[in-house]
Amino acid sequence: MKLLKVFGIFAVLMMTVALSSCVKNDDSEDLDKKWQDWVKQVDTEIKASVGTYEGKLYTKSNESTEAENKLDSIPATWRINNDSTLDLLNVPVELLVKKMPESQKTLHDAVCNAPNVDIHVKMAYSYYYHSPLVMYVYPQYVTFPIEYEGASHRVKIYFRSTETASNSLAQYMMKDNTGYVHKSMVELYPESLYMDDKVQTQFYAEAYLVWLGAKKEVQ
Repeated sequence: MKLLKVFGIFAVLMMTVALSSCVKNDDSEDLDKKWQDWVKQVDTEIKASVGTYEGKLYTKSNESTEAENKLDSIPATWRINNDSTLDLLNVPVELLVKKMPESQKTLHDAVCNAPNVDIHVKMAYSYYYHSPLVMYVYPQYVTFPIEYEGASHRVKIYFRSTETASNSLAQYMMKDNTGYVHKSMVELYPESLYMDDKVQTQFYAEAYLVWLGAKKEVQ
């Protein structure tokens, strides 16, 4: 009789373990399915984001009011490519050096005489977000020649990546509650200016640039 009780208890324990295992497997499968659906949605948005965008380029300052920031803008065009990069096109150099100190006015003016530049940005997509899709950005420096104090020089302007400035990133919104909108936002922080490979000024994230607009094909 005692032996039967022991076997009975053992059977109950085995059934409990088996049921528990089934529940865990079901939960795991459910989580896997949700993650797969999530990844598919992110991949869909990545593909949908490719294209040319038109909108406004805003230059903002930590010292300016929101109203002042909204007024300081120009028309802008940028392109999200299908190779995890984006290109910010025809950007006036003077917007990149707005926070150069007054003591460097002569250098500032020489830099501002340079033609507009394209900023090439490498990206890494975050699979933790969608709607909007979040892209971590790694801007490449821009370089161009200038004439300064009677001689030719080469200038490089570097930018902060997402790793050094958390707000330096890009976003894409495929649709919202009004339907498909295909909107894009890019935010970049100029970091430093070099001339002939020697640092001339650090910007310390005092001013930054924001591109806001929609895909050209759907405007």
